[in-house]
This record gives sequence, C-alpha cells and structure tokens, in this order.
Amino acid sequence: MFDFRKLFLPPANEEFFALFEEAAKNCTEMAKLFCRICEEGVNATALDEVRRLKQESGHIAKSLLYKLNATFITPIDREDIQSLANLLNKITKRIARACCNLHNYQVDSTMPSIKSQVTNLVEAVDELVPVIQFIRNTSQVKDATTHNNRMKEIESKGDDILNKTMAQLFSGILPPLEVLKQREIHKDIESALNLCYDVSDEVLSVVLKHS
Repeated sequence: MFDFRKLFLPPANEEFFALFEEAAKNCTEMAKLFCRICEEGVNATALDEVRRLKQESGHIAKSLLYKLNATFITPIDREDIQSLANLLNKITKRIARACCNLHNYQVDSTMPSIKSQVTNLVEAVDELVPVIQFIRNTSQVKDATTHNNRMKEIESKGDDILNKTMAQLFSGILPPLEVLKQREIHKDIESALNLCYDVSDEVLSVVLKHS
C-alpha cells in the first residue's frame, strides 16, 4: 500500500530513519566486540573501543531527540521516536557495562556460560538493522511480524541459558562474592537481549499503527 504521508513529509525526515539505522549498527558493533572479548579476553584496546561505541550511541540518541524537538511533522509518532531512541541507546549501554565489569570484577570473559549468552545476544542484535528498516515502509506487516517472532525465539533461548547459568551459580560451588559478580554481568547481557525484543515489539507496533 502506498504511504501518502510521504507526499507531504519534508525530505529532512529521512534523517530519522538514517539515525535509527546508525544506532542499530552501533548496537551490532558493540555486541560483536563483546564476542571478540569472550574469545581473546579483556584488554585496554578493547575497553577503549567499548567506550567509543558507548559515546557514539549517546551522541546518536541525543541527535534523534534534538531533531525530534526541532521537527514539526515527524515520519512516525513522536513518542515512538523517543522510545526507540532510548531503547537502542540502552542496548549499547548495557553491553558496555557488562564488558567493563568483566575487567573491573576480574571475571574470566572466556567462561562458556558468558560466551553462550553473548553468542545468543549477537543473534538478536543482527536482527536489529532489518527490524529498524521496517519503519521506512510500514506496509510490510508480514515481514515485520516474522522478524518479531524470530526475536522472541532468540529471547526465549536467552532465558533458558540464563536459567541454567543461575542454577549453576547458586549451586554452592563458587564463593558468594564471585557469584554476585558473575550474576551482575549475566543480568546485563540478559537485559540487553530483552531490550532487543522491546525494539522489535515497538517497531511492529509502529508498523501495525501506520499500515
């Protein structure tokens, strides 16, 4: 179905879509960096890159909100733009915090439980760019729903991984302090995964609203 709103929206509104896609790509870069850290360990170069990507994410989020405040007619509802900007920024921030805490808490980044969770997270962030692109063409309801279902499957797999990990952590084998440190890192990874699904849900809501 042709979207007649495009006849009346100023071309500058394309910047919203470009910024959303840039934010999604930033999330992907951060998650794949985390994956490399799980293979190679934490080092100063990796942490510098983590901080750079986090700062870039914040810059993109601010640019989106600044443009929102400066634009009278927006391509999608204003509250949806604000929500998506915040969700995408939070994904990068959660991953960044988990990466930094591996270093701060001196937790082994190559542990199978962390690697398994991060691998699953990478699957989720790989869905973000194609998901975000649906707000450019809100007539693709079927495809947006398919991606949303795929994201739900990834999130459910993440829940299974986390539940098994928590059972192992609280089995009494590890010292209490080590349990608390690892639990916080696992929870941040899980939070980032849940936020990916929240983005997919939000986009699907936008598509259904404007289709």
